[in-house]
Amino acid sequence: MKKILSICAICLLIPVLVFAQEMTEEDAHAELMALQEQLGEAEARIAELETELEPLRAEVAEMESKASMHKEKLAELKEAWKICQYGRYKVVEGDWLSKIASMRNVYHDGAKWPMIYEANKDKIKDPNLIYPDWVLFVPYLDAYTVIPGDYLGLVASYLSIYSNAQRWPEIYEANKDKIKDPDWIYPNQVFVIPHD
Repeated sequence: MKKILSICAICLLIPVLVFAQEMTEEDAHAELMALQEQLGEAEARIAELETELEPLRAEVAEMESKASMHKEKLAELKEAWKICQYGRYKVVEGDWLSKIASMRNVYHDGAKWPMIYEANKDKIKDPNLIYPDWVLFVPYLDAYTVIPGDYLGLVASYLSIYSNAQRWPEIYEANKDKIKDPDWIYPNQVFVIPHD
């Protein structure tokens, strides 16, 4: 009896399964057609966008080239501005680079003469030959060691610092951890010299 009922149930389910399978294939076919249509539309849109993309790529390349040129020009201008801010020293009879570098208002250290040489290579072909009335750039120092007799206004006035005594507050502000009172600085203190 159980076998007969099982066979009847199977016989009744076969048409339902076949119908369900046919519906699924039809749905799948319809969905496949819809997806193929969407794919065709997407490919057409991609082709359209690619034609718009080429001029944009060319424009981006041109802008990158201009940006690169502007960066190079900016670097040159920054260097020129830095040099414009350097102190200047007018050579007198009997000067040589080491002597200039050793002057109190320059570096107070004759060994720093190469800094002056490097900043003036366009003018100085031989570091042993400099001539009266030449005006030499004196590159700034990033740090300064106090020597006896210094005070902030004097330090700021040095050609290797700011060439301007009134800029002493900049040194004070950058070194407040070392300077408790701007009227009192001591030999061998090392100050940071800020430059914009």
